[in-house]
Amino acid sequence: MNKVNCNFNKYFNTLRYLFFLAWARNKARFAKTKLGSFWVGVTTLLTVSSLAFVYGTVFKVDNLRAYIAYIGLGILYWNNLSTLIYDFSTLLTRSRDRLLSSSMNILDVIIEEYIFSTQNLMLSMVTVLPVLAFIYPRVLTIFSLKFILGFLIYLIIIFINALLTSLFTLLSADLRQLIPVILQLSFLLSPILYLKEAIIGKEWVFMYNPLYLPIGIVRDTILDYNKFSHLFLIKVLFSCSVILFFCFFIIRKYSRKINLYIDY
Repeated sequence: MNKVNCNFNKYFNTLRYLFFLAWARNKARFAKTKLGSFWVGVTTLLTVSSLAFVYGTVFKVDNLRAYIAYIGLGILYWNNLSTLIYDFSTLLTRSRDRLLSSSMNILDVIIEEYIFSTQNLMLSMVTVLPVLAFIYPRVLTIFSLKFILGFLIYLIIIFINALLTSLFTLLSADLRQLIPVILQLSFLLSPILYLKEAIIGKEWVFMYNPLYLPIGIVRDTILDYNKFSHLFLIKVLFSCSVILFFCFFIIRKYSRKINLYIDY
């Protein structure tokens, strides 16, 4: 029992240290600005308002308020996902000196970067979601259990995608160069700026896209509340959690071999 408590305290203190380390990075990033970290959300609002005005006119949408909420949520979660994937594509090589000259291990570096990204997402949500809810009240379903489940699924799936990206790009520098291209093509082919109804019969374009999948789930739990049942979301959450823990297990088991690739 004492051993379990000791391990729990050790992991808790490590997570707390990584959380404050990530928060310090955020504070330093906006140290000389008036709005501070809320600039993360303000830039998202500016992007959403600009794109909603342009594409709402181009596509001649019937319900502009619903469309603003649709692309607002899409861009909010896409920006976080794409930034995370891109940062993780060079994370281990950028952290080479820290890994080789300090007591931090690979999982510490990975978790710190993920916490940093999640903090930015939360800051964006605090700024963007109230505005979208004012424009389109259905966004208030963020207070439902389905949204919480969908949001947790989103966080886990993007973490899995980022983990796999960091490992594969470590093995191949050529793949690292392809990441921006893959992200751009995925954004253009996914129904983030356009409605899914626009490509009826060709849903495979986005249904089998692992980058769009978490965005579609979390957005549909808000805008299409009855699409997923609670049981379905719980099953998906459990499955994703198992895959994530398996990834952690593999990284922890082969951390020394991964270090050799980083050193190389």
